[in-house]
Amino acid sequence: MRPNSLTMRPSRELSQDLDAALGRQPDVWQSLRGASLFISGGTGWFGRWLLETIVHANARLGAGIHVLALSRDPDAFARRAPHLAADPAIRFHRGDVRDFDFPSGHFSHFLHAATTSAHETFQGETPLGKFDTLVTGTRRVLDFAAEAGPEHFLFTSSGAAYGTSPSGMPLREDDPVAPDTMNPVTALGQAKRAAEFLCAAYAQQHGWHLSVARCFAFVGPFMPLDIHYAIGNFIQCALRREPIIIQGDGSPLRSYLYMGDLSVWLMALLRRKGESALFNVGSDEAISIADLAYLVRDRLHPGGEVRILGRSDVNVGNPARNLYVPDIGRARAELGLEPWTSLADAIQFSADAFISS
Repeated sequence: MRPNSLTMRPSRELSQDLDAALGRQPDVWQSLRGASLFISGGTGWFGRWLLETIVHANARLGAGIHVLALSRDPDAFARRAPHLAADPAIRFHRGDVRDFDFPSGHFSHFLHAATTSAHETFQGETPLGKFDTLVTGTRRVLDFAAEAGPEHFLFTSSGAAYGTSPSGMPLREDDPVAPDTMNPVTALGQAKRAAEFLCAAYAQQHGWHLSVARCFAFVGPFMPLDIHYAIGNFIQCALRREPIIIQGDGSPLRSYLYMGDLSVWLMALLRRKGESALFNVGSDEAISIADLAYLVRDRLHPGGEVRILGRSDVNVGNPARNLYVPDIGRARAELGLEPWTSLADAIQFSADAFISS
């Protein structure tokens, strides 16, 4: 046994999270009854939560939703989540988002979430590689959708598609800011913007209901703890009873939406009707990196050490931001969406999903 290693397992709270997801927007599941979904990125972090929620909706509500999930390695996913791989409502299509063979059949809904993985970014994927995966992959998914005839299309974009907040306030969907095209480290934001344009052009041509989810930062079970996610690093250190170390001065502001809440947001956006539109997806409850470290410490390892080194932040594939917090007024007003789970509870629920091994 290695005392400093952590293994992910579904926590006993997961079923409670999934029950809550079904209860928060019950009309979503009614409107998706009998839907057939194609999900790219279906075995990533977002995809795992979507599949868990859909299987739960089928079991509890008789929703009758069927999914075909695109995955580069469905066998590896089956080892991580055998209950999902064995579920008759979930099928997998092996392929890379950039050049996968088109499966046969009609799909009522498309959810395009495939992107460069967080591990690939952490391992130093080039800006051109990141851009190519997103833009070429999006075009491939859209070409397949043009054949498969969906009514609804949801693209998971990113808050990286924004530049710096013009007013020092949370970012709004109509803020006229974009990442610097002369800075290759903005590849993710540039690619997401190009992919958003492609989605809008195809939706107009084919008459789809298009929603674009500009996703910010998240926390929850199944998240990787050992890459460049600050909150994941902090949770891992607290669970190992190690000091939480902040390389910078701890002043940048962030916010985090719990993954159980995110699954509701994405399904609500997936079934939305109307003109093509952008929606920020995340929490608007800002917290500094320093205060986040202390919150994780106090919740998971009271009395543990927090070290703030005050050095220049080290960026892993994305530009530094002093403020990365969305304005979610549009999602509140039009869809009734909220960050229902407090950050303190989200940290605890995430930690509950890990055990020492």
